[in-house]
Amino acid sequence: MCGIAGIVRFDQPASAFAQRLAPMRARLRHRGPDGEGELVTSHAALAHTRLSMLDAAGGAQPMQSADGRYTLVYNGELYNDAQLRQRLAQPFRTRSDAETLLAAWSAWGEESLLALDGMFAFFIWDEQQRVGFAARDRLGVKPFAYLHEREEFRFASEARALLTDRTAHADDEAIIENLVAPAFSGVSRSPFRDVRYLAPGAVLRIDARGVRTRRYWRWRVQESAATVTPEEIRETLQKSVHDSLHADVPLGLFLSGGVDSTALGAAARDSGTALDAFTVTYEDQASWHDSVLVLDDDTPHARVAATALGLRFHEVPVARAALAEELVALAKANDALPAWEQELSQRALSRAASRLVKGVLVGDAADETHYGYHFLLDELATSRPAAIFARLGSVPIVRTIDRDPVARLDEEYRTLVAESGCTFDTQEARTLATTQLIVERWLPRLLHNGDIHTMQFGLEARVPFASNALLALAGRVPPRIGLRGGVEKALLRESLRGLIPESIRTRRKSALPKDQGAQAIYQRELLRLELHPLVHRLVDLAAMKPLLHATTLRESERAQLFRVLSLHHWAIANEVV
Repeated sequence: MCGIAGIVRFDQPASAFAQRLAPMRARLRHRGPDGEGELVTSHAALAHTRLSMLDAAGGAQPMQSADGRYTLVYNGELYNDAQLRQRLAQPFRTRSDAETLLAAWSAWGEESLLALDGMFAFFIWDEQQRVGFAARDRLGVKPFAYLHEREEFRFASEARALLTDRTAHADDEAIIENLVAPAFSGVSRSPFRDVRYLAPGAVLRIDARGVRTRRYWRWRVQESAATVTPEEIRETLQKSVHDSLHADVPLGLFLSGGVDSTALGAAARDSGTALDAFTVTYEDQASWHDSVLVLDDDTPHARVAATALGLRFHEVPVARAALAEELVALAKANDALPAWEQELSQRALSRAASRLVKGVLVGDAADETHYGYHFLLDELATSRPAAIFARLGSVPIVRTIDRDPVARLDEEYRTLVAESGCTFDTQEARTLATTQLIVERWLPRLLHNGDIHTMQFGLEARVPFASNALLALAGRVPPRIGLRGGVEKALLRESLRGLIPESIRTRRKSALPKDQGAQAIYQRELLRLELHPLVHRLVDLAAMKPLLHATTLRESERAQLFRVLSLHHWAIANEVV
């Protein structure tokens, strides 16, 4: 796992602007503490910071093809590296999957994208054709931010690295999306003006004529005559986990004691690997029940799972006394603006795990592609996208800035899912449309957070549920099967019978814990701080004033305070105007 960056111009040689790579690379050093490099071609200057998971001696980047035509900077892991090498049938100099990717592109060009199984974001410069290509994996596990203005195209793994020599301006629409619809934010828009994210499953081409993008893959649930069996899902999951364990360094597991993470631990055990397991804990966690998504205490379930699977178990306590300081660090790290309080949990887990391992398996993508959210069974929650905003809480926006952002974003997301052929006409159609929206927006946001917070500590997060084969199976399961009997993830749960403890297999979905006793700290900080002008300009603070003095807040109201506070710290950290 690495950091990538580059600058492309066609009006001057790359040697004229190559010196501007150094500050970009410096802002990505946390992503790749094991090495760094630069390479200058005719019109592209490329940089790389490396987190070495495989072949530490041989995988340095930027990497060039043997004939010098192609130059690659790459962030990710190919789980089907061995199979690709067999298909390519050529000698290799290293064991690095970067060399495999470079060879695949040299042989097959853009067609290679459908053959890649894993998580990746990369840029390849073709010196012969004087053209650059960028691509991102199917679900958007690995990030690719870019900025294109006038004669210059620049890209990086994190948006902040694009702003080393320019003032950071706010993108009001992107920030309003974060405040109103946080679960779907930071995917199509960056909160930095002019900075964009390459879409998941997309490829970008840059040449002297400009930039063009296209989707080479897009999620859709396809009704199929062929029935998906629990055995198929189980076997495919076990293979996905087996393939994701390929590394020269120690690996761990973020363990919630839920279905998904426990299944990963069980499959790893069956592959002969006992992982270090990390579980976050909060003060008074066992007594919290008033939550939309966090339904019970993970810790006892995680202990059961760790004991049953022979995992080395590590509890990661989070102290409330450090919360104010952690909020500042969180907003500084997340270039898409913090969206969920659980990001504090991801940060704590990542910091603790990085002291013992260099990579972790995570259960992301399971809930989103296997009908894992219990609100999919709720007719009101699936009636329209705005119903989900209401559950999570929307920050009030100054009306002269945006008269009705809820209605505007609701319509935008309806249009998005309609492009995939989804409607809100019937209950099953609404479940499919909501699932499509979750995969298109909610999941990439989750994956962004997972990447940004693990890589902040030089830790790689691997996502076995995002393998090509498992996604293909999930895409053949209709809602009536995936939610059979009113049980979320019904088919996935059935596939795990006998593999994981029964108490966990039947446990209801509960989200990653967060500090539900943080209200007083949020209130204190918002009353104490001189809020950034951006907050005053966008947020209707008069409407929020009652929340600052209330004795008891609902979860959605507390979340509003978290997002306003995060916006303030983000704007300060990035000197946003």
